Amino acid sequence: MNNPLNSTTPLDYWLSKQGYQTLAQTHELLEATRNDILRTTTLLRRALGCTAEIASEALEITLCREKAAPFGEWTQHGFFTRQSLEQATAPHIAQHHAKRFKGCRHVLEICTGAGFDTAALAHNAARVTTIEANERLAAMARHNLSLQGITNVEVVCGLAENVMAGLALHEFDGLWSDPSRRTTTGARIHSPDDYAPSLQWLQRLNVRGVRGIKIAPAVNCEAHHLGNSWLREWIGYEDECREQVLWSGLEGFSDNTATLVYANGEIEQWRPQEQSVIPNLWNGDETLLAGMFVLEPHPALIRTGHLAEFAAEQGFMLLDRQIAYLISPTLPPKSAWYETFAILEAMPFHYARLKERLQSRLWGNRLEIKKRGFPETPEEIRKKLKLAPSPQEGVLICTRKQERHWAILAQRL
Repeated sequence: MNNPLNSTTPLDYWLSKQGYQTLAQTHELLEATRNDILRTTTLLRRALGCTAEIASEALEITLCREKAAPFGEWTQHGFFTRQSLEQATAPHIAQHHAKRFKGCRHVLEICTGAGFDTAALAHNAARVTTIEANERLAAMARHNLSLQGITNVEVVCGLAENVMAGLALHEFDGLWSDPSRRTTTGARIHSPDDYAPSLQWLQRLNVRGVRGIKIAPAVNCEAHHLGNSWLREWIGYEDECREQVLWSGLEGFSDNTATLVYANGEIEQWRPQEQSVIPNLWNGDETLLAGMFVLEPHPALIRTGHLAEFAAEQGFMLLDRQIAYLISPTLPPKSAWYETFAILEAMPFHYARLKERLQSRLWGNRLEIKKRGFPETPEEIRKKLKLAPSPQEGVLICTRKQERHWAILAQRL
Protein backbone atom coordinates (compact mmCIF):
# COMPACT_ATOMS: atom_id res chain seq x y z
CA MET A 1 0.00 0.00 0.00
CA ASN A 2 1.32 3.44 -0.97
CA ASN A 3 1.83 5.88 1.84
CA PRO A 4 -0.53 8.83 1.16
CA LEU A 5 1.85 11.07 3.12
CA ASN A 6 4.36 10.75 0.26
CA SER A 7 2.54 13.42 -1.75
CA THR A 8 3.76 16.34 -3.81
CA THR A 9 3.79 18.64 -0.78
CA PRO A 10 3.89 17.78 2.95
CA LEU A 11 0.23 18.76 3.49
CA ASP A 12 -1.43 17.30 0.36
CA TYR A 13 -2.93 14.33 2.18
CA TRP A 14 -4.21 16.38 5.13
CA LEU A 15 -5.85 18.91 2.81
CA SER A 16 -7.61 16.14 0.87
CA LYS A 17 -11.11 14.88 1.67
CA GLN A 18 -9.66 11.64 3.11
CA GLY A 19 -7.19 13.53 5.28
CA TYR A 20 -9.93 15.84 6.53
CA GLN A 21 -12.03 12.83 7.53
CA THR A 22 -9.05 11.24 9.28
CA LEU A 23 -8.54 14.38 11.38
CA ALA A 24 -12.25 14.64 12.18
CA GLN A 25 -12.27 11.01 13.33
CA THR A 26 -9.14 11.58 15.41
CA HIS A 27 -10.76 14.55 17.14
CA GLU A 28 -13.88 12.52 17.96
CA LEU A 29 -11.87 9.59 19.32
CA LEU A 30 -9.70 11.84 21.48
CA GLU A 31 -12.83 13.34 23.02
CA ALA A 32 -14.36 9.89 23.56
CA THR A 33 -11.20 8.52 25.23
CA ARG A 34 -10.47 11.76 27.14
CA ASN A 35 -7.16 12.22 25.33
CA ASP A 36 -5.96 8.66 25.94
CA ILE A 37 -3.27 8.61 23.24
CA LEU A 38 -2.60 4.86 23.19
CA ARG A 39 -6.28 3.92 23.07
CA THR A 40 -7.04 6.55 20.44
CA THR A 41 -4.23 5.26 18.25
CA THR A 42 -5.55 1.70 18.48
CA LEU A 43 -9.13 2.75 17.72
CA LEU A 44 -8.04 5.02 14.89
CA ARG A 45 -6.06 2.31 13.12
CA ARG A 46 -8.89 -0.17 13.63
CA ALA A 47 -11.60 2.21 12.37
CA LEU A 48 -9.75 3.61 9.37
CA GLY A 49 -7.25 0.87 8.64
CA CYS A 50 -4.54 3.53 8.45
CA THR A 51 -0.83 3.12 8.97
CA ALA A 52 0.92 3.88 12.27
CA GLU A 53 2.57 6.90 10.59
CA ILE A 54 -0.77 8.41 9.56
CA ALA A 55 -2.29 7.75 12.99
CA SER A 56 0.69 9.34 14.73
CA GLU A 57 0.64 12.43 12.53
CA ALA A 58 -3.13 12.79 12.85
CA LEU A 59 -2.79 12.74 16.62
CA GLU A 60 -0.01 15.34 16.58
CA ILE A 61 -1.97 17.69 14.30
CA THR A 62 -5.15 17.36 16.37
CA LEU A 63 -3.43 17.81 19.73
CA CYS A 64 -1.45 20.78 18.40
CA ARG A 65 -4.67 22.42 17.19
CA GLU A 66 -6.09 22.12 20.69
CA LYS A 67 -2.94 23.66 22.16
CA ALA A 68 -2.94 26.46 19.57
CA ALA A 69 -6.57 27.46 20.27
CA PRO A 70 -5.59 30.64 22.21
CA PHE A 71 -4.04 32.01 18.99
CA GLY A 72 -7.46 32.35 17.34
CA GLU A 73 -10.34 30.45 15.76
CA TRP A 74 -8.36 29.92 12.56
CA THR A 75 -6.16 27.41 14.43
CA GLN A 76 -9.00 24.85 14.27
CA HIS A 77 -7.92 24.28 10.66
CA GLY A 78 -4.25 25.20 11.03
CA PHE A 79 -1.17 22.99 11.02
CA PHE A 80 1.54 22.97 13.67
CA THR A 81 4.23 20.77 15.19
CA ARG A 82 4.89 20.36 18.89
CA GLN A 83 8.25 22.09 18.57
CA SER A 84 6.86 25.01 16.56
CA LEU A 85 4.25 25.61 19.25
CA GLU A 86 6.81 25.36 22.06
CA GLN A 87 8.88 28.09 20.44
CA ALA A 88 5.89 30.13 19.21
CA THR A 89 5.52 33.70 20.40
CA ALA A 90 2.39 34.47 22.44
CA PRO A 91 -0.03 36.57 20.30
CA HIS A 92 0.21 39.74 22.40
CA ILE A 93 4.01 39.53 22.47
CA ALA A 94 4.12 38.95 18.70
CA GLN A 95 2.09 42.14 18.26
CA HIS A 96 4.53 43.98 20.55
CA HIS A 97 7.47 42.87 18.39
CA ALA A 98 5.73 43.67 15.15
CA LYS A 99 4.81 47.24 16.12
CA ARG A 100 8.52 48.03 16.00
CA PHE A 101 8.32 47.41 12.22
CA LYS A 102 5.23 49.49 11.57
CA GLY A 103 5.57 51.40 8.33
CA CYS A 104 8.43 49.25 6.99
CA ARG A 105 8.33 48.66 3.26
CA HIS A 106 9.84 45.16 3.21
CA VAL A 107 10.76 43.10 6.30
CA LEU A 108 12.96 40.02 6.15
CA GLU A 109 12.14 37.25 8.65
CA ILE A 110 14.45 34.30 9.22
CA CYS A 111 12.92 31.14 10.75
CA THR A 112 9.20 31.25 10.00
CA GLY A 113 8.12 28.37 12.21
CA ALA A 114 4.34 28.02 12.06
CA GLY A 115 4.02 31.70 11.09
CA PHE A 116 2.84 33.42 14.28
CA ASP A 117 5.39 36.24 14.20
CA THR A 118 5.04 36.36 10.44
CA ALA A 119 1.33 37.16 10.67
CA ALA A 120 1.95 39.97 13.16
CA LEU A 121 4.69 41.41 10.94
CA ALA A 122 2.39 41.26 7.92
CA HIS A 123 -0.14 43.49 9.70
CA ASN A 124 2.52 46.17 10.27
CA ALA A 125 4.76 46.07 7.19
CA ALA A 126 3.81 46.46 3.54
CA ARG A 127 5.59 43.23 2.60
CA VAL A 128 7.31 40.33 4.37
CA THR A 129 9.73 37.75 2.99
CA THR A 130 10.22 34.89 5.44
CA ILE A 131 12.71 32.03 5.21
CA GLU A 132 12.09 28.57 6.70
CA ALA A 133 14.54 25.67 6.40
CA ASN A 134 12.03 22.90 7.09
CA GLU A 135 9.82 22.08 4.09
CA ARG A 136 6.94 20.84 6.24
CA LEU A 137 6.97 23.94 8.45
CA ALA A 138 7.12 26.18 5.37
CA ALA A 139 4.01 24.48 3.96
CA MET A 140 2.26 24.83 7.34
CA ALA A 141 3.10 28.53 7.50
CA ARG A 142 1.73 29.16 4.00
CA HIS A 143 -1.51 27.41 4.93
CA ASN A 144 -1.82 29.17 8.30
CA LEU A 145 -1.26 32.58 6.75
CA SER A 146 -3.86 31.91 4.05
CA LEU A 147 -6.40 30.94 6.74
CA GLN A 148 -5.93 34.43 8.21
CA GLY A 149 -6.36 36.14 4.83
CA ILE A 150 -2.75 37.33 4.75
CA THR A 151 -1.51 37.91 1.21
CA ASN A 152 1.58 40.15 1.59
CA VAL A 153 3.98 37.38 2.68
CA GLU A 154 6.30 35.21 0.61
CA VAL A 155 7.47 32.03 2.35
CA VAL A 156 10.81 30.81 0.97
CA CYS A 157 11.96 27.30 1.88
CA GLY A 158 15.67 26.67 2.32
CA LEU A 159 18.63 27.20 4.62
CA ALA A 160 18.87 30.90 5.39
CA GLU A 161 22.62 30.88 4.73
CA ASN A 162 21.93 29.62 1.17
CA VAL A 163 18.80 31.66 0.45
CA MET A 164 20.45 34.90 1.57
CA ALA A 165 23.09 34.53 -1.16
CA GLY A 166 20.38 35.19 -3.76
CA LEU A 167 18.71 38.14 -1.99
CA ALA A 168 19.50 41.82 -2.37
CA LEU A 169 19.71 42.96 1.26
CA HIS A 170 19.36 46.62 0.31
CA GLU A 171 15.70 45.89 -0.56
CA PHE A 172 14.87 45.26 3.11
CA ASP A 173 14.32 47.86 5.80
CA GLY A 174 13.75 45.51 8.72
CA LEU A 175 14.93 42.14 10.05
CA TRP A 176 13.25 39.79 12.52
CA SER A 177 14.51 36.35 13.50
CA ASP A 178 13.51 33.69 16.00
CA PRO A 179 16.28 31.14 15.37
CA SER A 180 15.76 27.51 16.23
CA ARG A 181 16.89 26.79 19.79
CA ARG A 182 16.31 23.03 19.75
CA THR A 183 18.08 20.11 18.13
CA THR A 184 16.33 17.74 15.72
CA THR A 185 15.60 15.49 18.73
CA GLY A 186 13.97 18.35 20.64
CA ALA A 187 16.78 19.01 23.14
CA ARG A 188 17.35 22.65 24.12
CA ILE A 189 20.35 24.45 22.65
CA HIS A 190 21.98 26.63 25.30
CA SER A 191 24.72 28.41 23.36
CA PRO A 192 23.58 31.13 20.88
CA ASP A 193 26.50 30.14 18.68
CA ASP A 194 24.74 26.81 18.12
CA TYR A 195 21.36 28.29 17.18
CA ALA A 196 20.19 27.63 13.62
CA PRO A 197 21.21 30.07 12.22
CA SER A 198 23.77 31.16 14.81
CA LEU A 199 23.29 34.43 16.67
CA GLN A 200 26.57 35.90 15.42
CA TRP A 201 25.66 35.12 11.79
CA LEU A 202 22.31 36.87 12.22
CA GLN A 203 23.88 39.90 13.88
CA ARG A 204 26.24 40.38 10.96
CA LEU A 205 23.51 40.54 8.30
CA ASN A 206 23.75 43.94 6.68
CA VAL A 207 20.04 44.82 6.79
CA ARG A 208 19.21 48.47 7.39
CA GLY A 209 16.46 49.69 9.69
CA VAL A 210 15.16 47.92 12.78
CA ARG A 211 16.61 44.48 13.54
CA GLY A 212 15.35 42.14 16.25
CA ILE A 213 16.56 38.67 17.27
CA LYS A 214 14.69 36.55 19.80
CA ILE A 215 16.86 34.42 22.11
CA ALA A 216 16.40 32.43 25.33
CA PRO A 217 15.75 34.59 28.45
CA ALA A 218 18.61 33.03 30.41
CA VAL A 219 21.35 33.70 27.85
CA ASN A 220 23.99 36.21 28.97
CA CYS A 221 24.62 38.21 25.84
CA GLU A 222 27.39 40.49 27.04
CA ALA A 223 29.69 38.73 24.60
CA HIS A 224 27.23 39.26 21.74
CA HIS A 225 26.74 43.01 22.01
CA LEU A 226 29.18 43.78 19.18
CA GLY A 227 29.91 47.14 20.76
CA ASN A 228 26.73 48.97 21.75
CA SER A 229 24.87 48.27 18.52
CA TRP A 230 22.61 45.61 20.09
CA LEU A 231 20.38 46.39 23.07
CA ARG A 232 18.55 43.88 25.27
CA GLU A 233 14.88 43.63 26.15
CA TRP A 234 13.38 41.09 28.55
CA ILE A 235 9.68 40.49 27.96
CA GLY A 236 7.35 39.31 30.70
CA TYR A 237 3.86 37.91 30.19
CA GLU A 238 1.71 37.04 33.19
CA ASP A 239 4.18 35.82 35.85
CA GLU A 240 6.93 34.59 33.49
CA CYS A 241 9.88 36.08 31.66
CA ARG A 242 9.02 34.70 28.24
CA GLU A 243 11.72 36.15 26.02
CA GLN A 244 14.93 38.06 25.58
CA VAL A 245 15.20 40.10 22.39
CA LEU A 246 18.26 41.81 21.00
CA TRP A 247 17.41 45.04 19.13
CA SER A 248 19.45 47.20 16.80
CA GLY A 249 18.40 50.39 15.03
CA LEU A 250 15.52 51.07 17.41
CA GLU A 251 15.30 54.78 18.20
CA GLY A 252 14.73 55.87 21.80
CA PHE A 253 15.37 52.38 23.16
CA SER A 254 17.63 51.63 26.15
CA ASP A 255 19.65 48.56 27.02
CA ASN A 256 18.36 46.25 29.78
CA THR A 257 14.72 47.24 29.26
CA ALA A 258 12.12 45.10 31.03
CA THR A 259 8.72 45.01 29.33
CA LEU A 260 5.48 43.58 30.68
CA VAL A 261 2.92 42.76 27.99
CA TYR A 262 -0.72 42.55 29.05
CA ALA A 263 -3.60 40.60 27.52
CA ASN A 264 -5.27 43.83 26.36
CA GLY A 265 -2.20 44.66 24.26
CA GLU A 266 -0.91 47.39 26.58
CA ILE A 267 2.66 47.33 27.85
CA GLU A 268 4.57 48.64 30.85
CA GLN A 269 8.32 49.20 30.76
CA TRP A 270 11.15 49.84 33.18
CA ARG A 271 14.74 50.66 32.32
CA PRO A 272 17.69 51.50 34.58
CA GLN A 273 18.99 55.04 34.78
CA GLU A 274 22.49 55.65 33.47
CA GLN A 275 23.98 56.62 36.83
CA SER A 276 25.00 53.87 39.26
CA VAL A 277 23.39 53.62 42.68
CA ILE A 278 24.46 52.31 46.07
CA PRO A 279 21.90 49.72 47.14
CA ASN A 280 20.24 49.97 50.54
CA LEU A 281 20.68 46.61 52.26
CA TRP A 282 18.76 44.92 55.06
CA ASN A 283 21.15 44.77 58.04
CA GLY A 284 20.33 41.18 59.04
CA ASP A 285 18.39 42.02 62.23
CA GLU A 286 15.37 39.69 62.09
CA THR A 287 13.61 41.52 64.92
CA LEU A 288 13.08 44.49 62.61
CA LEU A 289 11.43 42.53 59.79
CA ALA A 290 8.08 41.79 61.47
CA GLY A 291 5.58 44.32 60.16
CA MET A 292 7.61 45.00 57.02
CA PHE A 293 6.99 43.58 53.55
CA VAL A 294 9.01 41.23 51.35
CA LEU A 295 8.67 41.68 47.60
CA GLU A 296 9.28 39.06 44.92
CA PRO A 297 10.24 40.91 41.70
CA HIS A 298 8.91 39.86 38.31
CA PRO A 299 11.37 37.52 36.55
CA ALA A 300 11.71 39.94 33.62
CA LEU A 301 12.84 42.65 36.04
CA ILE A 302 15.32 40.27 37.68
CA ARG A 303 16.82 39.32 34.29
CA THR A 304 17.90 42.92 33.64
CA GLY A 305 20.50 42.57 36.41
CA HIS A 306 19.58 46.02 37.73
CA LEU A 307 17.40 45.16 40.70
CA ALA A 308 19.42 47.50 42.94
CA GLU A 309 18.49 50.47 40.75
CA PHE A 310 14.82 49.51 40.82
CA ALA A 311 14.93 49.16 44.61
CA ALA A 312 16.61 52.54 45.01
CA GLU A 313 14.00 54.23 42.81
CA GLN A 314 11.14 52.75 44.81
CA GLY A 315 12.68 53.21 48.27
CA PHE A 316 13.10 49.46 48.89
CA MET A 317 16.00 47.54 50.45
CA LEU A 318 17.79 44.54 48.98
CA LEU A 319 17.60 41.46 51.19
CA ASP A 320 21.09 40.59 49.93
CA ARG A 321 23.19 41.67 46.95
CA GLN A 322 22.92 38.18 45.43
CA ILE A 323 19.28 37.37 46.30
CA ALA A 324 16.29 38.65 44.30
CA TYR A 325 14.04 39.60 47.22
CA LEU A 326 13.30 43.18 48.22
CA ILE A 327 12.25 44.57 51.61
CA SER A 328 9.86 47.49 52.01
CA PRO A 329 9.42 49.13 55.44
CA THR A 330 5.91 50.29 54.49
CA LEU A 331 3.10 48.81 52.40
CA PRO A 332 4.22 49.35 48.78
CA PRO A 333 1.81 50.37 46.03
CA LYS A 334 0.24 47.56 44.04
CA SER A 335 2.38 46.80 41.00
CA ALA A 336 2.85 44.17 38.32
CA TRP A 337 6.61 44.47 38.87
CA TYR A 338 6.47 42.50 42.14
CA GLU A 339 4.34 40.35 44.41
CA THR A 340 3.94 41.54 47.98
CA PHE A 341 4.01 39.51 51.21
CA ALA A 342 3.42 40.90 54.72
CA ILE A 343 6.16 39.66 57.07
CA LEU A 344 4.84 38.16 60.31
CA GLU A 345 8.17 36.98 61.70
CA ALA A 346 11.67 36.01 60.58
CA MET A 347 14.31 33.75 62.07
CA PRO A 348 17.57 31.99 61.23
CA PHE A 349 16.57 28.75 59.49
CA HIS A 350 16.32 25.76 61.83
CA TYR A 351 13.85 22.93 61.17
CA ALA A 352 12.93 22.27 64.83
CA ARG A 353 12.21 25.92 65.58
CA LEU A 354 10.43 26.39 62.26
CA LYS A 355 8.09 23.45 62.95
CA GLU A 356 7.29 24.94 66.34
CA ARG A 357 6.43 28.35 64.85
CA LEU A 358 4.30 26.82 62.09
CA GLN A 359 2.37 24.75 64.63
CA SER A 360 1.76 27.80 66.82
CA ARG A 361 0.10 29.49 63.84
CA LEU A 362 -1.81 26.30 62.91
CA TRP A 363 -0.18 26.37 59.47
CA GLY A 364 -0.19 22.97 57.81
CA ASN A 365 -0.43 21.34 54.41
CA ARG A 366 -1.82 24.46 52.71
CA LEU A 367 1.46 26.27 53.38
CA GLU A 368 2.98 27.95 50.31
CA ILE A 369 6.76 27.50 50.22
CA LYS A 370 9.03 29.80 48.24
CA LYS A 371 12.81 29.85 48.09
CA ARG A 372 15.77 31.77 46.71
CA GLY A 373 19.40 31.12 47.60
CA PHE A 374 18.37 28.08 49.66
CA PRO A 375 19.95 24.65 49.04
CA GLU A 376 16.74 22.58 49.18
CA THR A 377 13.69 22.59 46.93
CA PRO A 378 10.20 23.49 48.24
CA GLU A 379 9.25 19.81 47.86
CA GLU A 380 12.20 18.70 50.00
CA ILE A 381 11.41 21.32 52.64
CA ARG A 382 7.75 20.30 52.73
CA LYS A 383 8.68 16.65 53.18
CA LYS A 384 10.96 17.42 56.13
CA LEU A 385 8.38 19.67 57.81
CA LYS A 386 5.76 16.86 57.75
CA LEU A 387 2.89 19.34 57.58
CA ALA A 388 -0.43 18.23 59.07
CA PRO A 389 -3.80 18.96 57.41
CA SER A 390 -5.00 22.48 58.23
CA PRO A 391 -7.32 25.06 56.61
CA GLN A 392 -4.97 27.91 57.56
CA GLU A 393 -2.92 29.47 54.76
CA GLY A 394 0.48 31.09 55.00
CA VAL A 395 3.74 31.58 53.13
CA LEU A 396 7.17 30.30 54.12
CA ILE A 397 10.07 32.05 52.36
CA CYS A 398 13.39 30.21 52.64
CA THR A 399 16.32 32.36 51.64
CA ARG A 400 19.86 33.46 52.42
CA LYS A 401 21.70 36.58 53.48
CA GLN A 402 25.42 36.20 52.87
CA GLU A 403 26.20 32.70 54.24
CA ARG A 404 23.27 32.42 56.66
CA HIS A 405 19.92 30.85 55.80
CA TRP A 406 16.67 32.46 56.92
CA ALA A 407 13.01 31.55 57.27
CA ILE A 408 10.41 34.26 56.80
CA LEU A 409 6.77 33.63 57.72
CA ALA A 410 4.44 35.85 55.74
CA GLN A 411 0.98 36.38 54.29
CA ARG A 412 0.43 36.92 50.57
CA LEU A 413 -1.29 40.23 49.82
